[in-house]
Amino acid sequence: MKKLSLALVILIAALLIGCYAPPFEMPHMPYMGWFSGPFAFVGWLIGLALYFLPTIIAIVRKKSNLLLILLLNIFLGWTLVGWIIALVLAVI
Repeated sequence: MKKLSLALVILIAALLIGCYAPPFEMPHMPYMGWFSGPFAFVGWLIGLALYFLPTIIAIVRKKSNLLLILLLNIFLGWTLVGWIIALVLAVI
């Protein structure tokens, strides 16, 4: 359980660090304003928290099927149906 939680934290931290890296300059593109810098970082944080909400709920509730919920969330969460199934499994 601790190894899985640590792996999840490392994965999320790597994604967050990667998305906060400063963009390279392209002379033909204007400054993106709200879509770059700290605003994008906050958006990624909120988006990742919502995407992994079933897994977070399963961790907090100490569910025995945490691995199933995590795998469903990672691989099928983008389909919304998979995300809802993972959420239902985390809540019941």
